Amino acid sequence: MWHPIASLRAAISRFFARRVVHSAVSASEPISAAVATLVCVLPAPADRDLLTDLSRRQCWETFFAATRDDARDAIRRLQPQIVLLDRDLEPADWRYSLSSLAAASNGACFLLVSRVVDEYLWNEVVSNGGYDVVRKPLIEADVARNVKLALSYWTVTHRANAAATK
Repeated sequence: MWHPIASLRAAISRFFARRVVHSAVSASEPISAAVATLVCVLPAPADRDLLTDLSRRQCWETFFAATRDDARDAIRRLQPQIVLLDRDLEPADWRYSLSSLAAASNGACFLLVSRVVDEYLWNEVVSNGGYDVVRKPLIEADVARNVKLALSYWTVTHRANAAATK
């Protein structure tokens, strides 16, 4: 026998089950409708191509800078949430580049792109104001995951800072 309450409960359960499945974060889906802004200081054309394709699918606004000075100007002008910085950027050491770019930003999360990824480097990055290290050669799924986590962290910290200033 058909019972309206049982049917309604079943329909609600199916609805919420689908919502949970669709809310899972994957590398192929944008994290939210909000647009993330990235500034990338990546000299390798293959890295820029990968970020361009990924950004198009994720609805990220991505800007590329050739030098640290160009990146500093872009960071001041755009106030991005995420900055990707190549560890081997010349002529300065990555620590100097990270600290000088961080000083120009409004709390952006810095991701250092490096061929060498170990606990020592990660500790150095975090100690110098960075968020994480991304392994080279870039893999789309890893970049998407790292950027989404950094964006989530940026969003939470900026909401907390906004609430604290009220």
